[in-house]
Amino acid sequence: MRVFIAIEFEQHIKDQLYNIQQRVVNCSTSGNFTRPENFHLTLKFIGEVQPPFINEITAAMKETAKACKPFSLHLGDLGSFPRGNKKIIWIGLKGELDRLNHLFSRLDTALNNIGIARDTRKYSPHITLGREVSLSVDFSKLAEDIIPKISENCSSVIKVSKISLMESTRKDGRLIYLPLYIQPLSD
Repeated sequence: MRVFIAIEFEQHIKDQLYNIQQRVVNCSTSGNFTRPENFHLTLKFIGEVQPPFINEITAAMKETAKACKPFSLHLGDLGSFPRGNKKIIWIGLKGELDRLNHLFSRLDTALNNIGIARDTRKYSPHITLGREVSLSVDFSKLAEDIIPKISENCSSVIKVSKISLMESTRKDGRLIYLPLYIQPLSD
């Protein structure tokens, strides 16, 4: 099983992300764009595991949740990671990022205690809109056009009150993410 731990979004946040994504699509010549039902915030990519190991992962999630209270985030700026002459286009986050980083750090430690290696890179929270994107306009122009629209139209709060263990699989040739286990944060 290929798994990761994520923060899932309510439908209204997915709808807002889709609207932003469509502006990117309209300024692109090609790209592999995230399906709206797959929008999420990855906390920790784990990779391939044997099904019996899922119990250890969920125990680590429970341990993490005991020390983390719910918090709120908001959509941030449009960003990109270069991949040759193409880009990964994403939306950053703002709000209680210190709480998000605390959650990530606790989770990374709990998973390391069961044998899952710590991340070697600094946690860079983002929501992927598209991969292998070739833009028909300069990225800075696109970001300049989209950022005010994010602020105007995306005032909704992303409530972080649980974390989900997700399976990444294919069904009928389409990538889907299935929640295997949901752990509420401590209140």
